[in-house]
Amino acid sequence: MIFTKKWLLLILLLSGYAGVAQPPAHIPLMNDTWKLIAQRTYKKNADFKMVPAFPARLEALQNKAVELPGYMIPINADLNHNEFMLAVVPMDQCPYCGQGDIPSMVEVKMVKGLGYTDKPVKIRGKLMLNKTGDYRSEVFLLQAEQVK
Repeated sequence: MIFTKKWLLLILLLSGYAGVAQPPAHIPLMNDTWKLIAQRTYKKNADFKMVPAFPARLEALQNKAVELPGYMIPINADLNHNEFMLAVVPMDQCPYCGQGDIPSMVEVKMVKGLGYTDKPVKIRGKLMLNKTGDYRSEVFLLQAEQVK
């Protein structure tokens, strides 16, 4: 009887720990612009190099102001971030692990630094697409500002 109670207690403790270990649910942030960014594919150019190919509707937004909601993914250890990645999932959801495709991210270059937050933010900036296939980001928001 004592042995059974110990096992029951152990199972309850472990099941409680497993419930705490789950990452918190995040707010879905996909909007039409994010959906267009997610449609990016790759093609070979004349030099047989793989380069990004964007849908025509996204290319029409090139050099235009767009708003993207998302979660900050810092690329530097600073208090205020002038440059960071913006993703549709929070950093603690680990976009680089698990199953499925890696969610799209956009590199943001702010006009004025923004303090880090793990809460969703909305950013407005000039959309730039990088079609070169170099090692930089493929999508940028330049001259960006936070939308309150």
